[in-house]
Amino acid sequence: MQHAGLRWDEIADGAWRVCDPARSASDAEAVIAYVERGEDGAFEVVWLCGTAGTQTFASLDDAERAVAARYAASRRDGSPLSTKPVPIAHRPPLSTT
Repeated sequence: MQHAGLRWDEIADGAWRVCDPARSASDAEAVIAYVERGEDGAFEVVWLCGTAGTQTFASLDDAERAVAARYAASRRDGSPLSTKPVPIAHRPPLSTT
């Protein structure tokens, strides 16, 4: 299924994996978000594009618009969503000896 140019793969009844159609289906970085319809009828989006987290929407249309907007923002040059966060270097623990 295609919404806003993105590929929505149904992975269960009422659950989708949203992917960048420009990337191979076997590329893990192609996954933008997971969308699932809850028992209350709301749609929860688990973001894998940009800042990680979850968001809930009243309708599938609202979720679709949010996913498309987040994806478009991640594609703009210079966008903070266009790259993955830089890992923070960790120092070894201080020695107690």
